[in-house]
Order: sequence, then structure tokens, then C-alpha cells
Amino acid sequence: MNTRKAHPWILFERTGRPPTVVELNGLRLAPPPRAALDLARRATNPRAVVEILDAVVGARLCSPADLHEELRAGCRRGTALVRQALRHLYPLHDSPQGREPT
Repeated sequence: MNTRKAHPWILFERTGRPPTVVELNGLRLAPPPRAALDLARRATNPRAVVEILDAVVGARLCSPADLHEELRAGCRRGTALVRQALRHLYPLHDSPQGREPT
């Protein structure tokens, strides 16, 4: 994995799909669905993944549909636990058997 640390709580990663930038109080940030899924992908504890996804939706920073769309559009690497938690918390009812589109 090609990562470098600039600060203990900042992690840079290469991506072929840079996020659009959202500015908040002078900070340039990734949109909430992207930021939440990037954080959840790094979590190894299933409870932490659920809490991350639930927190971003509970705070009304994005909808479950936004998370499903971001997950669909992004890289699949490291997303098995995230996909499982998202299907459990917010099942898709539009697609066959509530499954995520592939």
C-alpha cells in the first residue's frame, strides 16, 4: 500500500477517483459519504464500521442512498466489512433481493 503520513492523524492515499472538495470553515474536505466510507474501510472492528455509517446518516450529513452510491462508485478494495454493515443498516429495496448493484 502506498501511503505516507504527514501527521499522526492525517493519512494520504493514492486514488484514481479524487473526491470533489467541500469547504467548511476554511478547511478543504471530502464530501461526507466519501469521508465516512474512507474511514470505515480502514476500520477492522465491525462495531466501529456500523458506528461510522450510522453517525454520518444520523447527523444528516448524507443519506443511506448517498453511502450506497459512493460505495458502488468507489474502489472495492477493503470494503467487504463496509458493504456488509451498509446492507445490514440500510438495505436496498430497489434492486433485486435488496442487493447492491454490481
